[in-house]
Amino acid sequence: MPDKLTFEEALAKLESTVDKIRTGNCSLQESIALYEESVRYYEVCEAILKEAKQKIELYKPQTGTTEAYDEH
Repeated sequence: MPDKLTFEEALAKLESTVDKIRTGNCSLQESIALYEESVRYYEVCEAILKEAKQKIELYKPQTGTTEAYDEH
């Protein structure tokens, strides 16, 4: 797996592996390998989203300032 996939690339690969599993045309060994691969792509997507979330700032027009996004 390439080190620096974009979110879109990782998501497309995740969807592709899931689709292969869903077809039911794979052996048990192939399904397990595809599942493990899909977990890695999921982890890449999750890491990219987490990093992006940390970069989001909220602009407060009342004060003209920004602050880090905190969903809580």
